[in-house]
Amino acid sequence: MSPDVYAAWLTAGERLQPAGGWLADWWPQLAIAALAAAVIGWAWWPTRSDDYRTRNDRRQAAETTASGPHPEPDQAGTNDQLLAACQAICPDLARKEERP
Repeated sequence: MSPDVYAAWLTAGERLQPAGGWLADWWPQLAIAALAAAVIGWAWWPTRSDDYRTRNDRRQAAETTASGPHPEPDQAGTNDQLLAACQAICPDLARKEERP
């Protein structure tokens, strides 16, 4: 071990000794504080909830999916007015759609 490393080791020991002494003196209070924080967090966790809109959305989705089968439509719908409005807003991106 070089003299520089040994000197650094001694310096670190001297600087950390007060922190170690403080931890040795206060460890029971720190343990109690950590335990109290864990108990409070454990008790608070179930009380946090979503707002009423999220609960209503979830309830409505559950009712909708539980009420029976909902088959998909046979063919996709068309809305030529909406397509024309979109093409009018941005004509550069308008695709040339072929109609049967």
